[in-house]
Order: sequence, then structure tokens, then C-alpha cells
Amino acid sequence: MQRPHYQVMCTWGLSGAKKLGLNADVVIWVDALNSESHQIPHQDAFPHDNTVVLASLFDAYAVADWAADYQLAQNRRLQILVVCAGAESHSIEDQLAAGAVIERLSQRGLDAISPEAAVANAAFVQLRNATRHLLNASETAATYSPTEKELTLDETLGTDSVRVLKK
Repeated sequence: MQRPHYQVMCTWGLSGAKKLGLNADVVIWVDALNSESHQIPHQDAFPHDNTVVLASLFDAYAVADWAADYQLAQNRRLQILVVCAGAESHSIEDQLAAGAVIERLSQRGLDAISPEAAVANAAFVQLRNATRHLLNASETAATYSPTEKELTLDETLGTDSVRVLKK
């Protein structure tokens, strides 16, 4: 299903990305708690010539800033696909972290977002003050002890800290 009129889209896992059949310029793989159950995709998991970056809640704003800066450097409108790592469990922590990325992208002017991206964004905006508690109380956290860093959004982190998996 092609959805080229959206600049920012959101989906769940590799299966969701494949179902979209989209050749996004940038894929942002979001794993809020960096849990072992959410494997980082192999760099060839996205068959197109995508740039793939990794994000968590901690570096969500830095990743979004990196993507916005990358768009400026490319001197063209890019299509960005935000992928929540927890596809099998519909993890709320990944949805909230994806929402943080999308919120920052919107602040940077990339605001033509899909309905799925709008829902993730709204969840983060509405629940921002409860994010730490929600992540700590999530199903994933019941089997994995999140660190303080994983429970925090660092709004001052620079783009030099962004983890680029494939460029």
C-alpha cells in the first residue's frame, strides 16, 4: 500500500514495514527500553536504499533533529517511517517513544503525518508527564528492569549521539 502523501508514517515491526511496501528515505527503528526481546534489525532488513537509525525514548529528540537536519542536507522533502520495535506485543513503551520522535519532527516542520503517526504523537503529548511511570509499569518492564536513562527523554542530547545503522 503506497501512501506517498504522508511525510511521516508509523508502523509496528518489520512485518508492518513490509506490509506498507514503502521505500522511505529514513527508517527510524524505535525500541524504548532496548530490551533483548526486540532485536535490532539487520542492516539488510529494509531492502530498499533506506537510511536506518535507531531510537529510544532517551534520544528521541536527537534522532528527530538528526532526521530533520538530514532532510535539509538532502535539499528535498524526505519520507520518514517510524517503526515501533515491539510489533508482537504492541508495546506501549515503543509507541510513546515513537510519539516523542514524531512530536519533535512536527516541531521541526515535518508535520504531514499518517493517522498511525498522529495516534503515537497524541499518546506521547497527552501522557508525557506520565511516560516514566507508564514505561516502568509496562508488560516489558515486568520482565526487564529499565535503567533511569531508558526512562528519561533527554531534550538536550545532540545529533552526534544518533546511532546510524545503515546509510
